[in-house]
Amino acid sequence: MSTEALKGLDVGRIAHRDAALLMWATDAHIPDALELYRAWGFRYVTVAFVWSKKTVNGKTVSNLAPWTLKNCELCLMGTRGRMVQYKQRNNVPQLVEAVRTRHSEKPEEVRRSIEALFGDVPRIELFARCRSPGWDYWGNEV
Repeated sequence: MSTEALKGLDVGRIAHRDAALLMWATDAHIPDALELYRAWGFRYVTVAFVWSKKTVNGKTVSNLAPWTLKNCELCLMGTRGRMVQYKQRNNVPQLVEAVRTRHSEKPEEVRRSIEALFGDVPRIELFARCRSPGWDYWGNEV
């Protein structure tokens, strides 16, 4: 979907007034991600996770790009309201080294880290590729 089409999704309506929005973005698409945060009523706060992609043999995945080889994907975080009140831990690691699986499928380790960070709050994954216990899903590939 284009950034304009994504901005038309009513994410702000389905989110609680105190909410965190974690969004995957490659570094070339950070400006688009920041636009989406604003359009959906969130304030960007940090890079929550950096996924160092590995092969099943443990080698680093490297993709060609105009400037440097790309081996990582970023999970940005934005918030609205008083989401900090739900923070459970201060020691959730940012770096996630995990095997790259199906196209666009994100590592389960990040879901577990989000759960550790915020505890038992309602969670939904948009554009989900798989199911995970304790999460609601939206998307046509689940």
